[in-house]
Amino acid sequence: MKRFIQKFYKNNFVYGTKEKLSKITILAILVLNIIVYYILSEGLSFQTKFVNSPNQTFSRSCSTVVQGNLKDFNSYIYGKNYSVQDDYYYGKYDKYERNFELLDNRCKNIATLLQNIKDEIDVQDIIKKDRVLLSNEYKIEDQINYLRNNYNTVLFEKMATQDSDKSIIENNINSENIKENYDKNIKELDEIKKQRADLSDSFENSKSVQSLISYVDSIKDSYLEDEKSAYKIYYYKVDIISLLFLLPMLLIFFYLMKKYIKDEKYILYVIFKNLLVVTLIPILYTIFIIIYKFLPKVFISKLIEFFYNLEIPFVVYYLLIIIFVIIFAFIIIKIQKRFKENNEKLKNNRISKIQSFNQNLCNSCGNRVSYITMNYCPCCKDILQIECKSCGKFTINGLHFCQNCGHELKE
Repeated sequence: MKRFIQKFYKNNFVYGTKEKLSKITILAILVLNIIVYYILSEGLSFQTKFVNSPNQTFSRSCSTVVQGNLKDFNSYIYGKNYSVQDDYYYGKYDKYERNFELLDNRCKNIATLLQNIKDEIDVQDIIKKDRVLLSNEYKIEDQINYLRNNYNTVLFEKMATQDSDKSIIENNINSENIKENYDKNIKELDEIKKQRADLSDSFENSKSVQSLISYVDSIKDSYLEDEKSAYKIYYYKVDIISLLFLLPMLLIFFYLMKKYIKDEKYILYVIFKNLLVVTLIPILYTIFIIIYKFLPKVFISKLIEFFYNLEIPFVVYYLLIIIFVIIFAFIIIKIQKRFKENNEKLKNNRISKIQSFNQNLCNSCGNRVSYITMNYCPCCKDILQIECKSCGKFTINGLHFCQNCGHELKE
């Protein structure tokens, strides 16, 4: 398998020689990569819109109702999650245009029950009354806390036989009226709490609210299970459509890259090899997502729970670090090994030998030499020139043909 992969890579991805690219060329290729990646992302977004999202059937607002606290009247307008004042399924935060006919029948029934609540109860009015009562409750609680905190001060005033009109406590609170004020505030606080409780009970016990609560309780489990299954299938469809959209582009770029390797057109090879990598990024991401969905998450969660029960949860993070270090160390070593091998191949490349000759450099170690007076490199003992058997003159070692007479040099 390893040999097959190596042979496939060598035959389809490796270009025999390398040209030096200008900085502007590299910049232009990078810009092209970014543009193509953006277009691919937009294309993926466009293609997946054709898949009917479960959001059309299981409205986000409907799901919020099913999982919400229906006994609390504040929930009916908070965040406009399931508002009875506005059009229920057409909130401005919804991503998709809604079609009421596509909704699950349970969601349609919930919409009807919410409309009944709207017709029977003025939720806004109840909330306004509750907020007024809540504000008064906070004020009285502050007053009670104030009396409690200053009780000792009143006692000291009494011990000093200080006149009540000279009390340092607000509202002339003194030893004679502090208990009376405290009891009065406690009584008012209890009355406000009772009014708020009555307001909540009257809402909760109303016929329309009870009908909604009863209906949601009866369909909650089946609804959430159906919603979960629908989203699971939907995400698989999205992944498959993404792969079907990307794979033709991958094959086209691969074909063109291979073609320009054979045609020895280096710059076109580099362009399409880069585009191939750009296309591979979302493909690999999608494949990893699909693999992740099939992973035994129960086992992983049990493993994490095991370490937490041992009270050494940090071990989980240590293991993750070790795993990623091993994976990336292996990849980096392979990349560096391939880099060294390519460098060695470049040293033996005939174009590289000519460049070294023109620059008066040893092709093996890079030391400055003279190809006129030297036959060997004094640093690494590499042969610089050999004698041509045809003309008898010295020529660059490692070339196919003599630089003087053009006769073929047999190694």
